[in-house]
Amino acid sequence: MTTDADPVALAREVTDMLLLNAADADDPAIGVQRSMLRCLAAQGLYSVAAPVADGGLGHDERTLAEVEEVLAGADAATWFVMTQHWSPQGLTAGSSYPAADEYRRALAHGDELGGIAIAHVRRPGTPAVRAEPDGHGGWRFRGRAEWCTGWGLVDLVLIAAISDDDRVVFALLPAHERRGLRASAPYALAVMGGTRTVGLEFSDMPVAGSEVAAIVDREEWRRRDGDTVVDTKPATMGLLRRVIDETVRTGHERDRPAALEEAQALAALACPLRERAYELRFSPDRRRFVEERLSLRGRIAELMVRAAAGLVAARGGSAMYASSPEQRWHREAMFHLVQAQTEDVRAAQLAAFSLP
Repeated sequence: MTTDADPVALAREVTDMLLLNAADADDPAIGVQRSMLRCLAAQGLYSVAAPVADGGLGHDERTLAEVEEVLAGADAATWFVMTQHWSPQGLTAGSSYPAADEYRRALAHGDELGGIAIAHVRRPGTPAVRAEPDGHGGWRFRGRAEWCTGWGLVDLVLIAAISDDDRVVFALLPAHERRGLRASAPYALAVMGGTRTVGLEFSDMPVAGSEVAAIVDREEWRRRDGDTVVDTKPATMGLLRRVIDETVRTGHERDRPAALEEAQALAALACPLRERAYELRFSPDRRRFVEERLSLRGRIAELMVRAAAGLVAARGGSAMYASSPEQRWHREAMFHLVQAQTEDVRAAQLAAFSLP
């Protein structure tokens, strides 16, 4: 793993490779390749913000955000499998539970690749996955986690379940079927089709005490999670940057001044929004600006969709080929609307789309 290089520069160095790989990674018949993930891990790109003491590179969250921008703008499907890793990596760094101790260094260093099945905890109402004590220091999980990305590509999976006393029990397990755990076939998705995203079914799945990575109060977890989902995702800005750059390239290559004018107008809007979004995301006072952060997420999402549609218009009929990146980027814009979308985020997006 490279330890003394600028991670953003490293991410840019692999951009051409990822761009060439992006169509295959999105295609469910080919899909994201584990060899590509291992290559990125070897470059240190899985370890950007992991603590140095655990084997990571120890950079700040702003650096990680800029790495995400670059990677997602080049190959969204590979980035999406990769980004799952940072949840178990971050959780184990701050936990003293047995599974956290066991896997902390391997996750920080990128020796073990992590996935997650935790999105259901955001949903209000009856828990989708329940955890019941087994009377011997362990747990039994019951229910279904609808979203688990990277099945068959990752080594470990972080699974969340809710106990009767409203705590979230996080189990960190080898990512394969076992007694009480079955994975669905990969979902047929409109985009990210090669990410091997599945549902996980739990039928009294035994979880030993040694497999628990953390136990936290459910409302506390939701509060922390809610403090992050209001922010614009770096990957959204990565796609926005990519389509603006490609609109400029199209304008030059095809002698289309209107495309250049469109790209210039989009960039003039995007740059200050991006800077403000990051300023608030990393501000120690960010909780004072929740409404503005939500508004920025909505406005940047609307701008991203508009930019992706503009690129299709700039390219013309050739954007309709299944092999064209323009149609894939347009579909990726749809994905960025719904990733980590809560009711508040949805309202902010719809408000932005309703503006004249």
